[in-house]
Amino acid sequence: MKSKLMGRIGREAAAALVETVGLPITPEEYIYQSQEIFRRVFPSCEVMPDTEVIYTRCTEEIAARYGKTYPWEVKLKQMGRTAPDLAKVIVEELGLPLLPWEYAAEARIIQEKSFTECQLMPGAEKLVRHLKSKKIPIAVATSSSEETFKLKTTNHREFFKIFDHIVFGSSDPEVKNGKPAPDIFFICASRFPDKPAPENCLVFEDAPNGVTAALAAGMQVVMVPDPRMDELNRSRATFCVDRLENFKPEVFGLPPYDSAAT
Repeated sequence: MKSKLMGRIGREAAAALVETVGLPITPEEYIYQSQEIFRRVFPSCEVMPDTEVIYTRCTEEIAARYGKTYPWEVKLKQMGRTAPDLAKVIVEELGLPLLPWEYAAEARIIQEKSFTECQLMPGAEKLVRHLKSKKIPIAVATSSSEETFKLKTTNHREFFKIFDHIVFGSSDPEVKNGKPAPDIFFICASRFPDKPAPENCLVFEDAPNGVTAALAAGMQVVMVPDPRMDELNRSRATFCVDRLENFKPEVFGLPPYDSAAT
């Protein structure tokens, strides 16, 4: 069914879904109901400041110091995890002669030099400002600590004031388990004033662990994957777009971009 919907937008997508599933409603009724359902959006921090290249370069540099390489398969396992979990995975998978905290300390030195250069992913600012202008509540659920997040967003402080709130997976005491556990998304949802149910939340993610966490939380998830991401990991998401700027809000019943902004 998903293959029939991919690439369709607005009423066309609604009509295809109503017909395929056999829903006893019109496409217009589906659109109205979906607008009520998908009114919460949790963009992952890593989807917005484009930091994955920096994380990769950092790990490759440390691995090379010890005669190791950093294969894609290991990156897949650590993407989206909290800082302590990430360090543990990398040390164990690469066989580094370090304790996780020692790896984290080395990585921190490299990251402090690079994170201040982070740029927003193309399409992120347009989408966030559009949703805010349409009064769609939005928040950030990031695996980063508050300290690391501030470093990554040095040049974008005003932009992140747009969000209703931000949950820091590596430093928030209420987040007991990092992604792929769903804790961070439950906490993020609970901090909206009306505490929306999971089925009323839409998540944006770039990491398989984040997709797993969102689905485990009972939420729908749009994946914006690395170009190297395999089809199996892509297919697990509710919807997948190669570039955030190609996302069409109306696919999920959200207000479409104004014509002047497209």
